[in-house]
Amino acid sequence: DEMKLNNNIKTAIRVAKIELNSMFYSPVAWLVLVIFSFQIGMAFANVFGEQLRYQDMGYDLWQVTSTVFIGQMRGILPPIQRYIYLYIPLITMGLMSREYQSGSIKLLYSSPVKNTSIIMGKFLSMMVYGAALMAVLGVFVLFCAITVVNFDYPMILTGMLGFYLLILAYSAIGLFMSSITRYQVVAAIGTLAILAALNYIGDVGQNYDFVRNITYWLSITGRSYPFIQGLIASDNVFYFLIVIGFFLALSI
Repeated sequence: DEMKLNNNIKTAIRVAKIELNSMFYSPVAWLVLVIFSFQIGMAFANVFGEQLRYQDMGYDLWQVTSTVFIGQMRGILPPIQRYIYLYIPLITMGLMSREYQSGSIKLLYSSPVKNTSIIMGKFLSMMVYGAALMAVLGVFVLFCAITVVNFDYPMILTGMLGFYLLILAYSAIGLFMSSITRYQVVAAIGTLAILAALNYIGDVGQNYDFVRNITYWLSITGRSYPFIQGLIASDNVFYFLIVIGFFLALSI
């Protein structure tokens, strides 16, 4: 059993390597990284420049970390969390659809590779891509850590954890949508529709307690907001783990 598990893990890692190779050979993965970097850079330059102007004018600065990263008006994390669902379908749309379209899925099925290894390998490649997106954000966090006095590390690291879990949940949903159709565009549109619904359902029926409870439970972005505020709540962590596990199980 242990040998089988080791083989499955090795196969999953091999699948992930192949997937990452093909992912970074396509311009889409690079384009998403560039647009993501540009979006964060513009937002960061605005809000950080504002803080510098205040300082030059002789004002005392306070809560700079939260103003730059989580401020409701100008902070860079809340808007990124709202828009990241637009990027993920572009990456996940080809995860399985490409295999169906090119016919390489038949080769995978004829080899001694389990469904679980294929899906886990594909998801592993998305975990690495998610880490690349987080690294872009990490550059700005590092810059702030060097320049801001008494930088609030726990709050930002918690926010980054929530953001990463959100990317992984979106990736699991995208992987499932990609595994039920051979057309990449259909997978992308399907994923986008589901993620948009999960994003905006939190705003539905807020006047009624019963409806509000249901929509809060379904709202995936709402679950990541407490992380941004610096709160790791076990129910939110479990929510993300359940969503990821559920969609990976469906894909398998």
